[in-house]
Amino acid sequence: MLLQIPPGHGIIYAIVLYGMGALLLALFIRAIASWVRIDERYAFIRVLARITDPFILPIRRVVPPMGVLDVAFILAFFLLITLQILLTQALPLGW
Repeated sequence: MLLQIPPGHGIIYAIVLYGMGALLLALFIRAIASWVRIDERYAFIRVLARITDPFILPIRRVVPPMGVLDVAFILAFFLLITLQILLTQALPLGW
């Protein structure tokens, strides 16, 4: 199901909503790929790494991986969701 833009909201709202949604999807796919051991030999995974590394690497510096579970993906996911909510709520109607 596509995300619905509420009436009265403009193009900036849609860009924030869909742009952050695409970023969250890229982060989710990369997390799944890392769990099933798909490495960066594939161009698609390299593209996802280039997109998501600016969000994951700073978190990895603070919170190192714990065994098999990489907490950086989970923290980045929740931080990006929070940022998406805050940005969409901060935009006035018509933007």
